[in-house]
Amino acid sequence: MVELLTSLDVVNQSFKKSMRGYDSAEVDEFLDNVAETLQTYAQRTKDLERDLAAKEESLAEYEKMKDVLHEALLMAQKSADEKVKSAQEQASKIISDAKERADMICKDATQEAERLRDGVSQIRNVRNLYEQEFRGLLAKFDNMLNQSINSSTLTAAVNSILEEMPVTEDPKEMEEEASVDKGDLEAAYAMLGVDPKEIMDNDSGREGHN
Repeated sequence: MVELLTSLDVVNQSFKKSMRGYDSAEVDEFLDNVAETLQTYAQRTKDLERDLAAKEESLAEYEKMKDVLHEALLMAQKSADEKVKSAQEQASKIISDAKERADMICKDATQEAERLRDGVSQIRNVRNLYEQEFRGLLAKFDNMLNQSINSSTLTAAVNSILEEMPVTEDPKEMEEEASVDKGDLEAAYAMLGVDPKEIMDNDSGREGHN
């Protein structure tokens, strides 16, 4: 393969002189080399241009792909931003609704507690009122009972029982009758529902006044 010439080789090339001028053989050989070199350079230039065109075409494809990818990335980013924004808005709405509902529940619970406290207070007041009225009624009833049962009524009941008892002079029988009389007297007290000691106290009080 012929060695390729450079521009410096062409500049520095010298030819031997002969009587009739330059050696035509050397000149022809040099020109052939120059021609071959130029042809080689031309071929290389074409190859480089072809490679460059291919590279440019590939680069264009890459640029196109880059644009597509960039557009897709932008769309994905936009979609992601929209989804994030939508999710944030939805989360904010959920939190707001939950807070509003919690506030409402707390408010209702507070009102219900106040209502229950008021109800309990009213019930206690009514209970106290009923207790006072009941105690008053008991006091009135006890007073009426004490006033209605007096010593005369009790004496009449005792005399009635004594009249029905047989008369005897046997001391032993009299003791037995006395014990019977005492039991009948207690039965009479129990029937009337009074305390004999209280009756005796009432009688003593009346005698003192008389």
